[in-house]
Amino acid sequence: MIEAFQGLKDHFAAVERQMAESLSSPEARVDGLINELGSFHGKMLRPALVLLVAETLGDVTERHQRLGAALEMIHTATLIHDDLIDDSDTRRGKPTAHIRFGNTTAVLLGDYFYTHAFNLVAAMGDPPVMSRLTETTNIVCRGELHQQCAARDVSLSEEEYGRIIYAKTAALTELAGELGAVGGNPAQRRAAAGYGLACGIAFQIVDDCLDFSGDPLKVGKTLATDIERGRLTLPIIRLLKRADRAQRPQLEQQLVSVFTPQDVDAIRTLVSASGAIEDALVTAREHVKTAQAHLDAFPAGPHRDRLWMLAEFIVQRDF
Repeated sequence: MIEAFQGLKDHFAAVERQMAESLSSPEARVDGLINELGSFHGKMLRPALVLLVAETLGDVTERHQRLGAALEMIHTATLIHDDLIDDSDTRRGKPTAHIRFGNTTAVLLGDYFYTHAFNLVAAMGDPPVMSRLTETTNIVCRGELHQQCAARDVSLSEEEYGRIIYAKTAALTELAGELGAVGGNPAQRRAAAGYGLACGIAFQIVDDCLDFSGDPLKVGKTLATDIERGRLTLPIIRLLKRADRAQRPQLEQQLVSVFTPQDVDAIRTLVSASGAIEDALVTAREHVKTAQAHLDAFPAGPHRDRLWMLAEFIVQRDF
């Protein structure tokens, strides 16, 4: 378990129960499918943000566990759909949903996770929280569409890349921090949201770096999908920035003409040799420092220390 998550075991178990209960179906065939899918979800970063912030500012309640479950279900929906879009074979070292159940079922499973997450929060009877959840999910979907629309556009700027990764990743971690701080004062709620946002940006940059430099066995998923799909992530943008004027047209053509595994390997080699990955990781560390600066608004103690460690983990991880 991630060191920063130590002490959250019982809370994670409660989050898992909330997810299982919410996703269960009175229809035996549907329920069998959900059970066969098993504990398919992310790294529990979003529930952890809710829980750790809540602990730092007071006590974790059933409300926090429910919110953490809903955020993880929304994140899982994006993973199921992303894996299908990318035609990825593995996730967490296991076959992806569309490989196991087919494309149609995978699309419907992702939708099922979305709607049950909304239902879980709607049952809390808190319209402002429900509004924030649906607003953020709209932003996530917009980010995924934006990324698709920008594919193979070698003129993509770092600023636009930043808007894409905010929408597809950091908006949800921003909300996780915000919802964990519902018991805090306004300054603490803003700080918690800022912490979650900066962590999410750093997390996505590291993910984009691991697509080039990661070990598939450690990362637990199919790599190099960004290269195959023509997505310009920060390492690619930094590679282009480093290229001289004479080299750039040839490099741009190479980036938009990836058709074979050999083409993918050639791009990975170029990026790795250029120093662009290390350069991008420097930017990720800057966002981690921003996240950690937000923690000054929280009471000192072991719970705040765990939030500090979680931010450090984001840039130290190799999975």
